[in-house]
Amino acid sequence: MSDVETDNRLTPDDLLDLQQVSDAQLHPDGRRIVYTVSGLVTEPKQSKTASRIWQTTLDGSEPRPLTAEGTRAASPRWSPDGSSLAFLGSRDGEGKDQVFLLNEWGEAQKATDCSGGVAGFDWLPDGSGLLLRVTDAPPDDEEDEHEAGRDWVVYEHDHRFTRIWRYDLASDALTQVSHAEAQVYELTVSVDGQEIVALVADEPYNWSWYRARLARLLPDGAFETIHTSKKHYTAPAFSPDGQQLAVITCTFSDQGMTGGDVLLLDRDGGNPRLLTEGQPRSYLNAVWDADGARLLCSAIEDGEAELGWLGLDGAWDVLWRDQSSIHRYGGAIFSRGAGGDTLALTRGVPSEPANVYTFDLVTRKLTRLTDHHPHIRERQLAPVETLHWRAPDGTPIQGLLVRPVGSESEPLPMVTLIHGGPTSLWTYDFPGARSMGWVQLLVAEGYAVLLPNPRGSMGWGTAFAEANIGDMGGADWGDIVAGVDHCVAEGIADPERLGVGGWSYGGYLTAWAVTQTTRFKAAVAGASITNWISFHGASTIPDFDAAFYAVDPFNWDGHYGQFSPMAHVRNVATPTLFLHGERDPICPLGQAHEMWRALKELGVDTQLTVYPREGHGIREREHARDVLERAIDWWKRYL
Repeated sequence: MSDVETDNRLTPDDLLDLQQVSDAQLHPDGRRIVYTVSGLVTEPKQSKTASRIWQTTLDGSEPRPLTAEGTRAASPRWSPDGSSLAFLGSRDGEGKDQVFLLNEWGEAQKATDCSGGVAGFDWLPDGSGLLLRVTDAPPDDEEDEHEAGRDWVVYEHDHRFTRIWRYDLASDALTQVSHAEAQVYELTVSVDGQEIVALVADEPYNWSWYRARLARLLPDGAFETIHTSKKHYTAPAFSPDGQQLAVITCTFSDQGMTGGDVLLLDRDGGNPRLLTEGQPRSYLNAVWDADGARLLCSAIEDGEAELGWLGLDGAWDVLWRDQSSIHRYGGAIFSRGAGGDTLALTRGVPSEPANVYTFDLVTRKLTRLTDHHPHIRERQLAPVETLHWRAPDGTPIQGLLVRPVGSESEPLPMVTLIHGGPTSLWTYDFPGARSMGWVQLLVAEGYAVLLPNPRGSMGWGTAFAEANIGDMGGADWGDIVAGVDHCVAEGIADPERLGVGGWSYGGYLTAWAVTQTTRFKAAVAGASITNWISFHGASTIPDFDAAFYAVDPFNWDGHYGQFSPMAHVRNVATPTLFLHGERDPICPLGQAHEMWRALKELGVDTQLTVYPREGHGIREREHARDVLERAIDWWKRYL
């Protein structure tokens, strides 16, 4: 490699400097777009990444920030008449989010001061105010109690619910709307403003989301259940006439990883019917057209992004499809002007992270409006290739391959990276913008990288996404092994120089992998699960494994015991690095401690690195840098 080529290689700082572009919102007049730009990392001991609201126009004028640097601002939403912009944020970038309002003639004004914070909001259809999701305030004496040393916690005892409140624009009044002891996650309001349907659960904890049901808000502030299922829900939406509801449903592993089928219900929950049953794609959202005769949807099919019309008979009319990724990041997937033909969205491609685009529903033309990552185009990046192979049972499996340009003539050392979820996927996106940034860094060091999408991944329909229920670590692991075998057989990978790694569920399958085979010469398990029984007891999402194993969680002779890496830890010979956040509530630190201690005492080369203050994802800049560099160094040492 020449000096010029070396200088153009992607670096950890390139990844740490990335800006996350998301949540594009088209003004009702269809001429401008606001969106969120946020950092991927924080400075030491900061709890939240910096974020700002930006604006651009459809005529090509230069994008500019609307909110001040050093503050936090996200989730922008135009009022129905476009005269006001509401968003969530905080003046100092820390603390609980509040609602701010911004109009054409001044700076943003703080509209709420809720001590428990505002979790989200929706404009009322007539623009008279907002429906807020407000978390209950802590007790008045909580701070005094903590200062006096009485800071113990009685776990899951004092419920603090997120409830529906109304903010009135004219009077600046805040009024509680839902009074039931129920946690509100999402809501939809009918066009006439008279009906609210919400996604609610009986307790306000992470695991409660897996038990959420669709419920109608009654005039007295109570909820009446209209539909419940063993599956999960997201994105409820009233039809224009208020007589029907559309909602996305599947068995989801995580909030935010929610692609599935489109379920249609009558407004009272009756007459449920799956519009998309058996279809080979995962729908991400469903937005009613103005006449209520069809739904505009985004979806993933065979790993590729799609936009299309979904008829009420289930017919799918593709408007656009390509090898890219339409981004969500906790916000809207796309927005549409008031009945217009233009959509605003954020889209990433394998060679560059997300930017703002428009899509014309008539011409089917996609137009890029922003350029937030010019430094990435200066780097030498390897292209993403698509692979297909067969699982041992004959199931077709897709994955992505990234390898150095010009290396096709000889087998390379190869690292297999396993995505989290499991109901996520490796998309046609810039690797490193959303999860593990190891991909292009490994390629720059001369490695091939395999990114498999085994059964349990979304993007191939609900049946495929749910195919590992009761079998996590079984056939999904077999799909990955078959992909590695395919790469060896095709001369892509050197069978003597194979590595494996992953984060979260990918960390679990990495820990599982080294108990099932010695073919991998090095492994990196991030935020891993190593013991399903202790995970069920200590994690804040025990309903995840309950949904995906659906058996007794305390039976060592059943799935929980036998699919635990710790049950087979004496088989391990692979040098294994564990990376873990100190305060991870999803995959608690004890999961890594258990297996690291076992490997150390069994004489296997191992290391456990713990990142203070970090949760399930790594936020602080130097911690994130260490995750990138330490993992690369570990694979280099053994491969």
